[in-house]
Amino acid sequence: MKPGSWKVSESPGLLPILCGVIVLFVVAAYVVGAVVVRPTLYSDSGFGFLGWDTRHGLPFNHAAVPDDADISKDSVEFMAIWSPGQHVLPGLLEECGLSLGLSLAIVVAAFSILGLAAWFTLYRAFGFPLRTSAIAVTIIACSHHFAVPFGIYNGGEVLLFGTAPWFLLLVWKLRELRWRAVLPLLAGTLVIFLAKLSGIIVAAAAIAAAVPSGGRPWLARQVARKALVAGTTIGVMGVAFYEFWYSRGWTAVSSLIDVQWWTLVSFAAFAVSSIASASLSLGELGAYVFLHPARPILDSNLPIYYALLPFAIGMLVLVQQRLHQDHADYLRFFLVFALAISAVLIWTWARGSVVTIEERHFRIVSLVLLVGIVHSFIELPNKSRRVLFAAVVGVAALYGIASAAVHVEANLVRPLGIRGFRHWIANAAVIDFIRTIDVPTPDRRATLILVPSPEIGLEVRHVRVMSNRADMQEPEELRAETYRGRVPRLYVIIQRRLVAEGKAEVVLNSFVDYPKERWQQIPLGDFVCFFNGG
Repeated sequence: MKPGSWKVSESPGLLPILCGVIVLFVVAAYVVGAVVVRPTLYSDSGFGFLGWDTRHGLPFNHAAVPDDADISKDSVEFMAIWSPGQHVLPGLLEECGLSLGLSLAIVVAAFSILGLAAWFTLYRAFGFPLRTSAIAVTIIACSHHFAVPFGIYNGGEVLLFGTAPWFLLLVWKLRELRWRAVLPLLAGTLVIFLAKLSGIIVAAAAIAAAVPSGGRPWLARQVARKALVAGTTIGVMGVAFYEFWYSRGWTAVSSLIDVQWWTLVSFAAFAVSSIASASLSLGELGAYVFLHPARPILDSNLPIYYALLPFAIGMLVLVQQRLHQDHADYLRFFLVFALAISAVLIWTWARGSVVTIEERHFRIVSLVLLVGIVHSFIELPNKSRRVLFAAVVGVAALYGIASAAVHVEANLVRPLGIRGFRHWIANAAVIDFIRTIDVPTPDRRATLILVPSPEIGLEVRHVRVMSNRADMQEPEELRAETYRGRVPRLYVIIQRRLVAEGKAEVVLNSFVDYPKERWQQIPLGDFVCFFNGG
């Protein structure tokens, strides 16, 4: 053994205990910050909560929204674009008497802790030693993606983090794929699907990844049987998803075009880089440096991942070389799992889906790989490479912990809404103004408020509310939205800078039955409210 090399057979010593202390300290600090300060909301989750607020008397996962053909009436829609877990779980806690802000903090804490426990258990089940598993989970706890939901509730992302590794553990335990495994796998799929829609992709990929386990020849009878069981399970999942969800409303992959073949190489490069970097949030760190709105250097995140590609390939080669003897089954599982998820995402992007091109879509795959990366580097006899890896991990951890502190500091000065969460976009003047116009009336349909981001609409409790995302939508998208009919009182709240950009005029013109000259303006600091009615 060369000096400085670490052997699995050695006693783990105090390192796992130290890792446990670090994880407990970091998680405790994040939880206290979220409970005391309260998080903000991403707009996707805001839309889900708006639907949750209008569900009463409607079937499961349906929402009442103003009808485009006559805004004085409501139409009922099935909310197919988001999984219900992100708003159902906090919503149920709120109905038990907690504020929504505190409910968000509790859900984030619960699923973050569940996720850390699950990843550690999964890594051990893969056959990695205690030292390796402890280091890997410590890296996760210090990462940026782990810190984010404590400051900004990201809905399905944190729920998937907490449920996906348990499902992967279930698949790993049932990787012989007997027929009796079908029902548990279907039940597990339902759980992670309710956590996040992409959970069904994770589930199908994981089940497929179990087929080549065991190192048997591909034509062996056992492999054929496992493939049949996997295919049957995935087929049932697909039919159920189509019949009970996909066919009932619009999703991010509903409007696809012909494959743009010239984009495949670019998206494949992005996938490889993301798989190697997402567990450390290196791409997000690059985006912070080169794509920050206050000082943008690049126009896209793709150059960041192109730059990371050589390092990603080198990392994957190293893992294969170091683990192919002692962890061959793990490598086979990871390879099929990664290829399956990458194929689905590349296909949807190449066909023009609105699914964003972000490394978070590869987070679960990258976290499966993380333990292999950690084990490969700490077992390296080359001390300089170990030091380099430690330096990269240190930078990633510093970015993660610093971002958590920045979120807490920023949230402290953001307005606290009536439901106990912080507002990222709205200012205090907007929140106070909504409270003056959101008053109980004999006919709640008489007042309609349009807000520029859905989480602002969660302040409305007594009258009707609708939302767009004017700040992020192009003028052409806004022009395509038209609303007919009238209500006695219509309020349109929008950022003042969008008035100068012309977007406000586009939004007002979308209400085609309202005379332009009748709009009145009410200043609200950085916002303005346009009012039309008696």
